[in-house]
Amino acid sequence: MDKSFNYVISPEISEFRKFSPKLKIGVLASGRGTNFQELINLSEKGELDIDIKVLITNKDDAGCIKRAESVEIPHKIIRGKDFPKKEIFELKIINTLINYDVELVVMAGWMKIVSPFFIKKFKNKIINIHPSLLPAYKGGSAIKESLVNGSKITGCSVHFVEEEVDSGALIMQAALSIRDDDDIESLSKRIQILEHKILPHSISHAGFLIRGNFMENY
Repeated sequence: MDKSFNYVISPEISEFRKFSPKLKIGVLASGRGTNFQELINLSEKGELDIDIKVLITNKDDAGCIKRAESVEIPHKIIRGKDFPKKEIFELKIINTLINYDVELVVMAGWMKIVSPFFIKKFKNKIINIHPSLLPAYKGGSAIKESLVNGSKITGCSVHFVEEEVDSGALIMQAALSIRDDDDIESLSKRIQILEHKILPHSISHAGFLIRGNFMENY
């Protein structure tokens, strides 16, 4: 895969914050878990001061499960279809995060819209990564829509989660040009490279805000 492409990241942050004790995070993921793997790698290298307390997925065959098992990170499969109501499904997730003493909830490819009930339980303590330059192209078809609409620039965003889908205060964004010959697969791969760059720094910054009780003014 060609990694030589031009991009812009804002704000430009070169160093991770230091946390003692390490920032306790819970990761919600539904897919292959490449962002999750990046967090594992940075944690194991001692570059990012995080303690990944638990992985929660809603898919039995999600690739992120094997990634968690390979480094003995606890994981829980919590499927919406196993619960009669969304509220009960979310309550199971909430209780799991609380039981693992999670400080920051990281949605890294979590393909479920969370309710106001969930958000209020972790007010200003949930972040999400999205494959567009928000507020453009919200929702689950962001990359496809950017191509269909003939956009020249797209990218990815990390933001705090609020009740409106793909809203909330932006933490960091990365932008890149859309090539004339791009399709969903090629553009997704380049966006994913940028996600791996901005998500760890966004976690670091979010942790700084949470530990410092700065979120009320953010």
